[in-house]
Amino acid sequence: MDRNTNEYNNASIINNSGMKQPFHFTYNLTGVGQVEGLVQANNQSVDFKLTNSSNPLNDLLKGMIKLIFEPSHIWGEDNISWVDWYEENGGLKWVLSTEDGHVVHVKIIRYEDFFDESTGKVVLDTALSLLDFYYAVIQRLDILLKKVGLLNYEQKWQKDEFPFTYFLLLKKFLIEKGHWIPTKERLGTLSDEIDFLLT
Repeated sequence: MDRNTNEYNNASIINNSGMKQPFHFTYNLTGVGQVEGLVQANNQSVDFKLTNSSNPLNDLLKGMIKLIFEPSHIWGEDNISWVDWYEENGGLKWVLSTEDGHVVHVKIIRYEDFFDESTGKVVLDTALSLLDFYYAVIQRLDILLKKVGLLNYEQKWQKDEFPFTYFLLLKKFLIEKGHWIPTKERLGTLSDEIDFLLT
């Protein structure tokens, strides 16, 4: 798949027939302390509406970093991250795992009640290239950061700062692996913030 022709079809999944299908991830600040987004893969679609009662973006990126910087699969142990995203009612649990550091298994479970495991239902379950999955998430956040800026993110989210360190570690990882295509998004507020920093 040519990412240059479709910046938003962020990754490719290898299904049982060996054909590649798009992996799609969106994450948008929609109001004060509110985020809405979508994850799509293999004809599975998961929408979410999160509030700042937790720090979902920080938790997801931290879970992604764990898979590559604490590669327990090398020692024959399970390499897995669990990430909880809370909604007003219930929420989502991401289960990210890799057996070889090359393919990541992504499972998302939706809970009507996080305190009652019986309410959990698997709403997305797929496997894809770890680099493609990381690119899908980081490329979307790269666009968000360039458009919104760090200060506006914090003011709109009104709880936690953008997890800039985790973001940079993952972007650096993709660049070093030769798996990064610069986004065409024009620098907005972030450009001004960088100028302030360098002044």
